[in-house]
Amino acid sequence: MYQGKYGCAIWGCGWVASGHIAAYLKHPDCKLIGLGSRREESAQAKIQEFGLSDVTLYRSFDEILNDSRVDVVSICTPNDLHAEEAILAAKAGKQIFLEKPAAVSEEQLDRLTATLEEYHTKTVMGLVLRFNPLSQMQKRLIAGGELGKVFLTNVDYWFGRDRGGWMREGKRTGGAFILGGCHSVDLARFLLGSDIAAVRGDSVQIGDWYDYPPVETAQVRFANGAKGVFSCSLTGFVPYTANIHIIGEDGTILNDKFFLRRFQEQKEFFTVDTGVKKTGDVYGHPFPAIVDHFITCLKEDRDSDHNVASAVNSHKACFAICRSAAKGGEWIEL
Repeated sequence: MYQGKYGCAIWGCGWVASGHIAAYLKHPDCKLIGLGSRREESAQAKIQEFGLSDVTLYRSFDEILNDSRVDVVSICTPNDLHAEEAILAAKAGKQIFLEKPAAVSEEQLDRLTATLEEYHTKTVMGLVLRFNPLSQMQKRLIAGGELGKVFLTNVDYWFGRDRGGWMREGKRTGGAFILGGCHSVDLARFLLGSDIAAVRGDSVQIGDWYDYPPVETAQVRFANGAKGVFSCSLTGFVPYTANIHIIGEDGTILNDKFFLRRFQEQKEFFTVDTGVKKTGDVYGHPFPAIVDHFITCLKEDRDSDHNVASAVNSHKACFAICRSAAKGGEWIEL
Protein backbone atom coordinates (compact mmCIF):
# COMPACT_ATOMS: atom_id res chain seq x y z
CA MET A 1 0.00 0.00 0.00
CA TYR A 2 1.15 3.55 -0.71
CA GLN A 3 -0.37 6.44 1.23
CA GLY A 4 -3.29 4.20 2.15
CA LYS A 5 -4.00 3.17 -1.43
CA TYR A 6 -3.08 0.28 -3.74
CA GLY A 7 -0.02 1.28 -5.69
CA CYS A 8 -0.51 0.47 -9.37
CA ALA A 9 1.90 0.46 -12.29
CA ILE A 10 1.59 -0.11 -16.04
CA TRP A 11 4.14 -2.03 -18.09
CA GLY A 12 3.63 -1.68 -21.83
CA CYS A 13 2.20 1.57 -23.19
CA GLY A 14 0.42 0.64 -26.39
CA TRP A 15 -3.24 1.19 -27.25
CA VAL A 16 -4.77 -1.01 -24.55
CA ALA A 17 -2.76 0.60 -21.75
CA SER A 18 -4.98 3.66 -21.96
CA GLY A 19 -7.91 1.63 -20.63
CA HIS A 20 -5.87 0.47 -17.64
CA ILE A 21 -4.52 3.94 -16.87
CA ALA A 22 -7.96 5.56 -16.99
CA ALA A 23 -9.43 2.87 -14.71
CA TYR A 24 -6.71 3.27 -12.07
CA LEU A 25 -7.03 7.06 -12.13
CA LYS A 26 -10.79 6.75 -11.61
CA HIS A 27 -10.68 4.33 -8.66
CA PRO A 28 -10.56 6.06 -5.24
CA ASP A 29 -8.48 3.29 -3.69
CA CYS A 30 -5.79 3.23 -6.39
CA LYS A 31 -2.70 5.35 -6.76
CA LEU A 32 -1.00 5.26 -10.16
CA ILE A 33 2.65 5.05 -9.18
CA GLY A 34 4.13 4.95 -12.65
CA LEU A 35 4.32 3.46 -16.08
CA GLY A 36 6.95 2.15 -18.40
CA SER A 37 7.49 0.56 -21.77
CA ARG A 38 10.18 -1.06 -23.86
CA ARG A 39 10.11 2.16 -25.86
CA GLU A 40 10.43 5.19 -23.60
CA GLU A 41 8.64 7.41 -26.09
CA SER A 42 5.51 5.24 -25.74
CA ALA A 43 5.43 5.83 -22.00
CA GLN A 44 6.06 9.54 -22.48
CA ALA A 45 3.12 9.68 -24.89
CA LYS A 46 0.78 8.19 -22.27
CA ILE A 47 2.04 10.63 -19.65
CA GLN A 48 1.21 13.47 -22.01
CA GLU A 49 -2.15 11.97 -23.05
CA PHE A 50 -3.38 11.80 -19.45
CA GLY A 51 -1.60 14.88 -18.18
CA LEU A 52 0.31 12.90 -15.54
CA SER A 53 2.72 14.99 -13.54
CA ASP A 54 3.41 12.90 -10.46
CA VAL A 55 4.21 9.44 -11.83
CA THR A 56 7.45 7.52 -12.15
CA LEU A 57 8.72 6.75 -15.64
CA TYR A 58 10.08 3.21 -15.55
CA ARG A 59 12.75 2.35 -18.07
CA SER A 60 12.74 -1.38 -17.37
CA PHE A 61 10.36 -4.00 -16.00
CA ASP A 62 12.83 -4.69 -13.20
CA GLU A 63 12.34 -1.13 -11.94
CA ILE A 64 8.63 -1.86 -11.44
CA LEU A 65 9.29 -5.20 -9.78
CA ASN A 66 11.76 -3.60 -7.37
CA ASP A 67 9.50 -0.67 -6.47
CA SER A 68 8.05 -1.43 -3.03
CA ARG A 69 5.27 1.10 -3.61
CA VAL A 70 3.74 -1.07 -6.36
CA ASP A 71 1.12 -3.62 -5.29
CA VAL A 72 -0.55 -4.22 -8.66
CA VAL A 73 1.07 -4.31 -12.07
CA SER A 74 -0.80 -4.22 -15.36
CA ILE A 75 0.99 -6.14 -18.10
CA CYS A 76 0.05 -4.67 -21.49
CA THR A 77 2.98 -5.76 -23.64
CA PRO A 78 2.89 -7.88 -26.85
CA ASN A 79 1.29 -11.32 -26.49
CA ASP A 80 4.46 -13.38 -26.46
CA LEU A 81 5.83 -11.47 -23.45
CA HIS A 82 2.78 -11.80 -21.17
CA ALA A 83 3.54 -15.16 -19.57
CA GLU A 84 7.22 -14.54 -18.85
CA GLU A 85 6.57 -11.09 -17.42
CA ALA A 86 3.69 -12.35 -15.28
CA ILE A 87 5.95 -15.09 -13.91
CA LEU A 88 8.52 -12.47 -12.93
CA ALA A 89 5.84 -10.28 -11.35
CA ALA A 90 4.50 -13.21 -9.32
CA LYS A 91 7.97 -14.03 -8.03
CA ALA A 92 8.39 -10.37 -7.05
CA GLY A 93 5.23 -10.50 -4.94
CA LYS A 94 3.08 -8.31 -7.20
CA GLN A 95 -0.62 -8.86 -7.92
CA ILE A 96 -1.36 -8.87 -11.64
CA PHE A 97 -3.88 -7.39 -14.07
CA LEU A 98 -2.89 -9.37 -17.16
CA GLU A 99 -3.97 -8.44 -20.64
CA LYS A 100 -5.21 -11.24 -22.86
CA PRO A 101 -3.91 -13.64 -23.87
CA ALA A 102 -2.11 -15.01 -20.84
CA ALA A 103 0.27 -16.91 -23.13
CA VAL A 104 0.84 -17.87 -26.77
CA SER A 105 1.50 -21.58 -26.19
CA GLU A 106 0.39 -24.33 -23.87
CA GLU A 107 3.91 -24.68 -22.50
CA GLN A 108 3.96 -20.99 -21.54
CA LEU A 109 0.49 -21.21 -20.05
CA ASP A 110 1.31 -24.26 -17.94
CA ARG A 111 4.46 -22.65 -16.52
CA LEU A 112 2.54 -19.47 -15.76
CA THR A 113 -0.33 -21.17 -13.94
CA ALA A 114 2.11 -23.30 -11.92
CA THR A 115 4.01 -20.18 -10.83
CA LEU A 116 0.87 -18.26 -9.91
CA GLU A 117 -0.27 -21.18 -7.77
CA GLU A 118 3.14 -21.56 -6.13
CA TYR A 119 3.37 -17.88 -5.18
CA HIS A 120 -0.36 -17.51 -4.34
CA THR A 121 -0.58 -14.59 -6.75
CA LYS A 122 -3.91 -12.87 -7.24
CA THR A 123 -4.72 -12.10 -10.87
CA VAL A 124 -7.43 -10.78 -13.12
CA MET A 125 -7.54 -11.23 -16.89
CA GLY A 126 -8.41 -8.49 -19.36
CA LEU A 127 -11.24 -10.52 -20.89
CA VAL A 128 -13.49 -7.50 -21.12
CA LEU A 129 -16.61 -9.16 -22.54
CA ARG A 130 -17.25 -10.88 -19.20
CA PHE A 131 -17.73 -7.47 -17.60
CA ASN A 132 -20.18 -5.98 -20.10
CA PRO A 133 -23.63 -5.43 -18.53
CA LEU A 134 -25.27 -7.36 -21.37
CA SER A 135 -22.99 -10.36 -20.77
CA GLN A 136 -23.77 -10.24 -17.06
CA MET A 137 -27.51 -10.27 -17.85
CA GLN A 138 -27.10 -13.19 -20.28
CA LYS A 139 -25.12 -15.10 -17.65
CA ARG A 140 -27.85 -14.65 -15.03
CA LEU A 141 -30.60 -15.75 -17.44
CA ILE A 142 -28.76 -18.92 -18.46
CA ALA A 143 -27.66 -19.79 -14.91
CA GLY A 144 -31.23 -19.22 -13.74
CA GLY A 145 -32.59 -21.72 -16.25
CA GLU A 146 -34.45 -19.23 -18.46
CA LEU A 147 -33.13 -20.90 -21.62
CA GLY A 148 -33.56 -24.42 -20.29
CA LYS A 149 -31.02 -26.92 -21.58
CA VAL A 150 -28.65 -25.10 -23.96
CA PHE A 151 -27.62 -27.20 -26.95
CA LEU A 152 -26.15 -24.79 -29.52
CA THR A 153 -23.79 -21.83 -29.13
CA ASN A 154 -22.24 -19.86 -31.96
CA VAL A 155 -19.75 -16.99 -31.62
CA ASP A 156 -18.03 -14.74 -34.12
CA TYR A 157 -15.13 -12.32 -33.67
CA TRP A 158 -14.69 -10.17 -36.75
CA PHE A 159 -12.55 -7.03 -36.79
CA GLY A 160 -10.83 -6.03 -40.02
CA ARG A 161 -8.68 -3.24 -38.65
CA ASP A 162 -5.04 -2.54 -39.51
CA ARG A 163 -2.63 -4.36 -37.21
CA GLY A 164 1.05 -3.69 -37.61
CA GLY A 165 4.32 -4.66 -35.98
CA TRP A 166 4.36 -7.82 -33.90
CA MET A 167 0.68 -8.57 -34.59
CA ARG A 168 1.66 -9.64 -38.11
CA GLU A 169 3.80 -12.49 -36.74
CA GLY A 170 2.20 -15.79 -35.83
CA LYS A 171 4.94 -16.76 -33.37
CA ARG A 172 4.24 -13.59 -31.39
CA THR A 173 0.44 -13.54 -31.56
CA GLY A 174 -0.29 -17.25 -31.18
CA GLY A 175 -2.81 -17.23 -34.06
CA ALA A 176 -6.03 -15.46 -34.99
CA PHE A 177 -8.24 -16.86 -32.24
CA ILE A 178 -5.74 -16.32 -29.45
CA LEU A 179 -5.00 -12.76 -30.66
CA GLY A 180 -8.59 -11.50 -30.80
CA GLY A 181 -11.13 -14.30 -30.98
CA CYS A 182 -10.23 -15.49 -27.48
CA HIS A 183 -12.69 -12.84 -26.23
CA SER A 184 -15.58 -14.63 -27.93
CA VAL A 185 -14.37 -18.15 -27.13
CA ASP A 186 -14.08 -17.19 -23.48
CA LEU A 187 -17.49 -15.49 -23.46
CA ALA A 188 -19.17 -18.65 -24.76
CA ARG A 189 -17.80 -20.87 -22.00
CA PHE A 190 -18.32 -18.12 -19.39
CA LEU A 191 -22.01 -17.80 -20.28
CA LEU A 192 -22.62 -21.54 -20.50
CA GLY A 193 -20.65 -22.25 -17.33
CA SER A 194 -19.10 -25.20 -19.12
CA ASP A 195 -15.60 -25.94 -20.37
CA ILE A 196 -14.88 -26.74 -23.99
CA ALA A 197 -14.17 -30.46 -24.33
CA ALA A 198 -13.09 -30.81 -27.96
CA VAL A 199 -12.53 -28.71 -31.09
CA ARG A 200 -12.07 -29.19 -34.78
CA GLY A 201 -10.45 -26.25 -36.58
CA ASP A 202 -9.99 -24.85 -40.06
CA SER A 203 -8.23 -21.76 -41.36
CA VAL A 204 -7.54 -19.78 -44.52
CA GLN A 205 -4.68 -17.47 -45.48
CA ILE A 206 -5.99 -14.19 -46.86
CA GLY A 207 -3.39 -11.96 -48.50
CA ASP A 208 0.16 -11.63 -47.21
CA TRP A 209 -0.21 -8.99 -44.49
CA TYR A 210 -0.12 -11.68 -41.78
CA ASP A 211 2.39 -14.54 -41.85
CA TYR A 212 -0.33 -16.78 -40.36
CA PRO A 213 -3.95 -17.43 -41.38
CA PRO A 214 -6.01 -14.43 -40.19
CA VAL A 215 -9.24 -16.41 -40.54
CA GLU A 216 -10.00 -19.41 -38.34
CA THR A 217 -13.19 -21.39 -37.76
CA ALA A 218 -14.08 -24.27 -35.47
CA GLN A 219 -16.63 -26.86 -34.55
CA VAL A 220 -16.84 -27.16 -30.79
CA ARG A 221 -18.10 -29.66 -28.21
CA PHE A 222 -18.78 -28.44 -24.68
CA ALA A 223 -18.46 -30.62 -21.59
CA ASN A 224 -22.19 -30.15 -20.89
CA GLY A 225 -23.10 -31.63 -24.28
CA ALA A 226 -23.76 -28.39 -26.15
CA LYS A 227 -22.31 -27.91 -29.64
CA GLY A 228 -20.85 -24.77 -31.15
CA VAL A 229 -19.58 -23.13 -34.30
CA PHE A 230 -16.96 -20.41 -33.83
CA SER A 231 -15.40 -18.02 -36.35
CA CYS A 232 -12.65 -15.42 -36.17
CA SER A 233 -11.50 -12.98 -38.85
CA LEU A 234 -8.80 -10.36 -38.40
CA THR A 235 -9.21 -9.16 -41.97
CA GLY A 236 -11.91 -8.07 -44.39
CA PHE A 237 -13.97 -4.89 -44.64
CA VAL A 238 -15.85 -5.37 -41.40
CA PRO A 239 -16.14 -3.28 -38.22
CA TYR A 240 -15.75 -4.77 -34.73
CA THR A 241 -18.36 -7.53 -34.47
CA ALA A 242 -18.67 -9.94 -31.55
CA ASN A 243 -21.72 -12.13 -32.04
CA ILE A 244 -23.01 -14.55 -29.41
CA HIS A 245 -25.95 -16.80 -30.35
CA ILE A 246 -27.27 -19.30 -27.83
CA ILE A 247 -30.21 -21.66 -28.36
CA GLY A 248 -31.86 -23.61 -25.56
CA GLU A 249 -34.99 -25.68 -25.14
CA ASP A 250 -36.81 -22.75 -23.50
CA GLY A 251 -35.18 -19.69 -25.01
CA THR A 252 -32.77 -18.12 -27.45
CA ILE A 253 -30.29 -15.24 -27.26
CA LEU A 254 -29.11 -13.39 -30.35
CA ASN A 255 -26.70 -10.79 -29.01
CA ASP A 256 -29.00 -8.25 -27.30
CA LYS A 257 -32.18 -9.97 -28.52
CA PHE A 258 -34.12 -12.51 -26.45
CA PHE A 259 -36.91 -15.00 -27.13
CA LEU A 260 -38.09 -16.76 -23.97
CA ARG A 261 -40.76 -19.41 -23.41
CA ARG A 262 -41.85 -17.76 -20.16
CA PHE A 263 -43.36 -14.93 -22.23
CA GLN A 264 -45.97 -17.02 -24.01
CA GLU A 265 -47.46 -14.00 -25.77
CA GLN A 266 -44.11 -13.19 -27.38
CA LYS A 267 -44.15 -13.51 -31.17
CA GLU A 268 -40.70 -12.15 -31.99
CA PHE A 269 -37.40 -11.32 -30.31
CA PHE A 270 -37.37 -8.42 -27.88
CA THR A 271 -34.28 -6.24 -27.44
CA VAL A 272 -32.66 -5.25 -24.16
CA ASP A 273 -30.61 -2.05 -24.10
CA THR A 274 -28.10 -1.97 -21.24
CA GLY A 275 -26.74 1.37 -22.39
CA VAL A 276 -23.32 -0.12 -23.16
CA LYS A 277 -22.44 -1.44 -26.59
CA LYS A 278 -19.68 -3.90 -27.42
CA THR A 279 -16.87 -2.02 -29.08
CA GLY A 280 -13.38 -2.63 -30.37
CA ASP A 281 -12.23 0.72 -28.94
CA VAL A 282 -10.35 0.27 -25.64
CA TYR A 283 -11.77 3.58 -24.42
CA GLY A 284 -15.19 1.95 -24.44
CA HIS A 285 -14.15 -1.28 -22.69
CA PRO A 286 -15.27 -1.88 -19.08
CA PHE A 287 -11.80 -1.52 -17.53
CA PRO A 288 -13.17 0.48 -14.57
CA ALA A 289 -15.43 -2.46 -13.70
CA ILE A 290 -12.50 -4.88 -13.89
CA VAL A 291 -10.31 -2.71 -11.65
CA ASP A 292 -13.14 -2.18 -9.18
CA HIS A 293 -13.71 -5.95 -9.03
CA PHE A 294 -10.01 -6.71 -8.59
CA ILE A 295 -9.49 -4.12 -5.83
CA THR A 296 -12.49 -5.59 -4.00
CA CYS A 297 -10.86 -9.01 -4.24
CA LEU A 298 -7.59 -7.65 -2.86
CA LYS A 299 -9.40 -5.97 0.04
CA GLU A 300 -11.10 -9.27 0.85
CA ASP A 301 -7.83 -11.18 0.43
CA ARG A 302 -9.23 -13.52 -2.21
CA ASP A 303 -8.42 -14.30 -5.79
CA SER A 304 -10.70 -13.17 -8.60
CA ASP A 305 -13.26 -15.44 -10.24
CA HIS A 306 -11.88 -13.96 -13.47
CA ASN A 307 -8.26 -14.88 -12.82
CA VAL A 308 -5.78 -16.57 -15.14
CA ALA A 309 -6.90 -20.03 -13.99
CA SER A 310 -10.49 -19.27 -14.99
CA ALA A 311 -9.35 -18.64 -18.57
CA VAL A 312 -7.08 -21.65 -19.05
CA ASN A 313 -9.71 -23.69 -20.90
CA SER A 314 -10.48 -20.79 -23.23
CA HIS A 315 -6.80 -20.45 -24.10
CA LYS A 316 -6.30 -24.18 -24.64
CA ALA A 317 -9.34 -24.26 -26.93
CA CYS A 318 -7.80 -21.48 -29.05
CA PHE A 319 -4.46 -23.29 -29.22
CA ALA A 320 -6.21 -26.52 -30.19
CA ILE A 321 -8.21 -24.81 -32.96
CA CYS A 322 -4.95 -23.58 -34.48
CA ARG A 323 -3.30 -27.00 -34.20
CA SER A 324 -6.31 -28.78 -35.63
CA ALA A 325 -6.43 -26.44 -38.62
CA ALA A 326 -2.74 -27.11 -39.30
CA LYS A 327 -3.42 -30.86 -39.18
CA GLY A 328 -6.29 -30.81 -41.66
CA GLY A 329 -9.18 -30.43 -39.22
CA GLU A 330 -8.82 -33.42 -36.90
CA TRP A 331 -10.78 -33.39 -33.65
CA ILE A 332 -8.63 -32.51 -30.63
CA GLU A 333 -9.75 -33.38 -27.12
CA LEU A 334 -8.88 -30.84 -24.45
